[in-house]
Amino acid sequence: NFHPCNSYTDYQIGLSWNEPMRCILDSDEVRFGGQCRLEYGHANTFPILGGVDGRPHSIKLYLPSRTCQVLVKESCIQDGIRLFVSKEFLADNGLTSTSQVKAQFQMWEGGKKVMGPRKVFDKDGVLHLKDTFDAEFKLEGPGGQALDCKASKDGFFRAYFPGDYTVAGLGYLANGTPADVKVLPLVKKAPAPEPPAPTPAAAPAAPAA
Repeated sequence: NFHPCNSYTDYQIGLSWNEPMRCILDSDEVRFGGQCRLEYGHANTFPILGGVDGRPHSIKLYLPSRTCQVLVKESCIQDGIRLFVSKEFLADNGLTSTSQVKAQFQMWEGGKKVMGPRKVFDKDGVLHLKDTFDAEFKLEGPGGQALDCKASKDGFFRAYFPGDYTVAGLGYLANGTPADVKVLPLVKKAPAPEPPAPTPAAAPAAPAA
């Protein structure tokens, strides 16, 4: 709804499929400078209603002015997010197993983002967030050792859609399981060449007799 001032409640949209919908992204989120008015659709599904506009099914949405939303079928997010950690990332941080790693997720509480409880990886090295389709989290090692994401300024890892993700390399989130992630070798810089030896100054000429 790109109208400059008109918002719409219970706006009915026709669908061709008989399946509840879920909002996975909207421009009114706080991270985009919004007012967080569409949180309901992130935590709840929109139930299927009767047909409208020549389509057999429909849903009703709240459409604030100057906002947009991305919705998907609920079946697309059923398996949530699965997190893995690559051996290379563990080794680079002096670790040997995901049992030494904990994840702490940001969550909404009272309209503010707060850090939730820490979660651990299972015996297979997987952290499965079954009912989650996006996640912002930090990793820590033994004794609270920070294992920051090197691809973000604040050290948070971020996944915005359900699926498999691997913390890889020096610290970034890659799509897929560790077997899917291609690890690029580190390119070592060649040593700088040594500066040339100074040319000795010429001896002064002997005075004339």
